[in-house]
Amino acid sequence: MAQVLTPRLELFRCLTDNFAEPDERVPEAVRVEVGQVGADLMATLGTGLSVSAHAATPQMSLCSDGEQVIFSCVVDRSGKQVSLCGAKELDRRRGYLQYRFGTPGAIELQFPRDRANTQRAFRHAHYFRAQVDRTETTFDNSGYRYVMYSYYDGDTKPVVREAGVRVQRHGTTDRATELPCRAEPIAKFSGLESILTRDNDNPLNR
Repeated sequence: MAQVLTPRLELFRCLTDNFAEPDERVPEAVRVEVGQVGADLMATLGTGLSVSAHAATPQMSLCSDGEQVIFSCVVDRSGKQVSLCGAKELDRRRGYLQYRFGTPGAIELQFPRDRANTQRAFRHAHYFRAQVDRTETTFDNSGYRYVMYSYYDGDTKPVVREAGVRVQRHGTTDRATELPCRAEPIAKFSGLESILTRDNDNPLNR
């Protein structure tokens, strides 16, 4: 900050020296003006830093405070997120799971809409060996299959970490639409293995 302010204050000091005799003091009004310029600049810079810091702190998920975040990340430049939210108490019979897509305050898709028997709507697949861990949680909605995934491949160089959502229309061979996470995701899929149905059609479970 000193490097920013010093050149400006030095310029004003030179101007005041031109108006004053060698042994005369700078008039009080001039000193106040110089001080005010520095204060205004400090205030402007301070405001800008404060706004930037606030803007760089996005909400981490679309889940409410009373829910657990199982999976969540930002998937596009507009700040839209995908989140898999669950009740605090969740097992095969109790609680609920919901997939959400959108922004805080503007959810575009919530599945299932109701919170009864939601565990039956999702399937789970997991593959693990040394240095490799791959997880997928899947559901079907309105003719489309949604796959939330989290992959870690530590036996490659460089190490590969991938996460996001894959969407594909049923009955087509078209390439799936990929919505990769744009930053480090929240991914806590491990607790779902004892809750969701095993996806026997998924290659990860073979």
